[in-house]
Amino acid sequence: MATPGTLVPWPDRRTAIGICADCHRDADFQIGSPRPGHCTSMTRLRRESTWGAGLLCCLPIVFLCCATTKPEAGGSAVFGGKGAMVKELPLPTGSKPEAGGPCAGGTRPSDTALIDDFEDGDAKPFKGYQREAWWFTVSDKTQGSVLSPDGTFKPAALPPAEASRDNAFAAHVTASGQTEWGMTFSTTLRWSNEGVHCPLNVSAFGGIKFRAKGPGTIQLKVEVPGTTPPDYGGECSKNCYDSPSKLIRLSDHWEEYQARWEQLQQGGWGAEVRFDPARVLGLAFAVGVAALPADFWVDDVALLPKATAP
Repeated sequence: MATPGTLVPWPDRRTAIGICADCHRDADFQIGSPRPGHCTSMTRLRRESTWGAGLLCCLPIVFLCCATTKPEAGGSAVFGGKGAMVKELPLPTGSKPEAGGPCAGGTRPSDTALIDDFEDGDAKPFKGYQREAWWFTVSDKTQGSVLSPDGTFKPAALPPAEASRDNAFAAHVTASGQTEWGMTFSTTLRWSNEGVHCPLNVSAFGGIKFRAKGPGTIQLKVEVPGTTPPDYGGECSKNCYDSPSKLIRLSDHWEEYQARWEQLQQGGWGAEVRFDPARVLGLAFAVGVAALPADFWVDDVALLPKATAP
């Protein structure tokens, strides 16, 4: 009998079926996988039988089965014999993308402390090794509300009295009129390598620091899989977005602010999670309805080394 991980030629399709204990009849299969001939947790096996297309087959917590598909007219050779066809299928609702997949074992801790100093003038944070990130703004879109910048982010030039040759740009966000949940200025944070994206591992650091100017009150949020919906790389199915956070009260002049990992807490209204700095999806500066209108600046966002975390 073939074993999981083995490419099975078309004539041996019954042997391939035997790998999966829950397959009860000779049926045709479609497999989706990042690599031909391998099933991972990022894909699932679906049985297309004559009495019910789309019935699930072989769907344990970790998907470790391999098979080939029946050749179709005009099909090209992909793997496992002439005419095999590969089709990628989405995860079922509520599944954890990294369970058994390329992110299952975690990733190496990031060693890049700087998130962004905004001096390059674009929407991309500082390019750390195998780190991918994008700045953006979003609000509840209350009719008549104002958000700047809206959607696509671009750093703003500092006033001449505050600028220098090495420090000419910062993030400047204004918002007013939102009445549902408010607004956020956020960046994604992902480990990225050869097309694979996983939560970023920042466990080598002790927290986050940044410079900011208000006045006003913001929440520094660290977005994690347990509070983030699957559409955005997380695994939260209900009561999402209650991310671990710290309340920050800004003064009307530039100051440095810090948040240690152990100072982060949830609001208590959403899905409860245990914060793990080895699995981070993003960072957000959020303003709730009660704290609006907002007009604040942010600069020099960086991860705080453990050795200097107060």
